[in-house]
Amino acid sequence: MAASEGQVRIARCVAGAIISSGEVLLVRRSPAARYYPDVWDLFGGHVEAGESLEEALRREAREELGIEIESFLPLGTVHDPVEPADITIFAVTAWRGESVNAAPNEHSDIRWFSLAELPDFSGLEAYRRLVVEALEQS
Repeated sequence: MAASEGQVRIARCVAGAIISSGEVLLVRRSPAARYYPDVWDLFGGHVEAGESLEEALRREAREELGIEIESFLPLGTVHDPVEPADITIFAVTAWRGESVNAAPNEHSDIRWFSLAELPDFSGLEAYRRLVVEALEQS
């Protein structure tokens, strides 16, 4: 459905917080990224036409990290006014495979962070709050 003239189209996106032993795996966005260049972030991306949120999460995990998600829990949805997008965030609690930077054109690095090391998410305080809650409950 196309946005009417003057209306802003809100993108549907997913993001995954991979949690293990009190740490979260983050990806560093490419310096050439259109939104939030060179910022640490959760893996994820746009939901494609006809795809459920869960299918998008699994696809993004394969494409970006080379892993197969086995279980996850929804954490909540955050509105990003910059893109603009509604981002549904999931805590990934079990997966198969070893995480690698399978999308070097999108990410310059991947790294595990403890709660104390968690970087800022470029002003998306609700985004950060959901990740902190997931880490505290792990």
